[in-house]
Amino acid sequence: MLKLLVFFFFCLISINGHGYLLEPIARSSAWLVDPSFKDCCTYEGHMEMFCGGVGHQWNTNGGKCGICGEPYDRAVKLFEKGGRKYLGKIVQTYKQGQQIDVKIKLSANHQGYFEFRLCNLDTDPNSDATQECLDRGLLTVIDTNSTKYRDITKHGSEMITVHIQLPPNIACQHCVFQWKYTTGNNWGKDPTTNKSGPGLGRENETFMGCSDITIIGHTTTTTRPPKIIISRTTIGTKKSTISEAVNHWLIQTLTNWIKPTTKQRLILSTITLPTIPSTITTTTTTTSRPSVRLPLWSALLVAY
Repeated sequence: MLKLLVFFFFCLISINGHGYLLEPIARSSAWLVDPSFKDCCTYEGHMEMFCGGVGHQWNTNGGKCGICGEPYDRAVKLFEKGGRKYLGKIVQTYKQGQQIDVKIKLSANHQGYFEFRLCNLDTDPNSDATQECLDRGLLTVIDTNSTKYRDITKHGSEMITVHIQLPPNIACQHCVFQWKYTTGNNWGKDPTTNKSGPGLGRENETFMGCSDITIIGHTTTTTRPPKIIISRTTIGTKKSTISEAVNHWLIQTLTNWIKPTTKQRLILSTITLPTIPSTITTTTTTTSRPSVRLPLWSALLVAY
């Protein structure tokens, strides 16, 4: 008889005790703090995101639950992508690898433990998180080396702040952050020890909350090489004569002049030189000088 009374006592606590994810604010509770959620997404049952109740969760759905705390077997969930109360609006921005404060508001303490998960949606932005993706992103509670926060009892019915470590290797435009509260007040039997008591069974009441967040990646500073500025040199219009160029070349050539042989003189005498105009006006606007093509007779002189 005593066991039966204890059982009903814990069931009563389970019915009256509720809670929600306050920071980062859950999709189902965002209307409390952000006016842009009020018209579309006000939900008075935001503290009852408990998978449809412990009986429905375990007897009907085998322990499964929607990622935001709605019944798993609900065809279109209100707060998942495609639901009429889903916005997908980012409610909090963090930095990669940051230690963050997560805040949970309880109206009654259920004992048990909290867990926190993360799912990156950047690779598939048209979808929502799945529980499988979230389970791969189980986060660590700072200073505990554990993924479970168990110091719930000492807080009573108040806001609880938990320090969580974000992964050092995840940055995302859109991540889903999940709070999962496995209560410890349901009567059950431990499958290993066969001991009965509150929180000892597998079928404990579960609360969920999911938030949409951004995690900014580390900024990397790259030192760029200095710019090399090459000034443009413009050679203006100048009148020059071919004769000046030829005279300059002859001076340089005659300095090292070697008298040609009779045979060489005969060859040179047979070459007809082109008519050279007295003056040519040239305009050059490039930074490089064109190569000088020597007349045939000058090339022969150099050869000799």
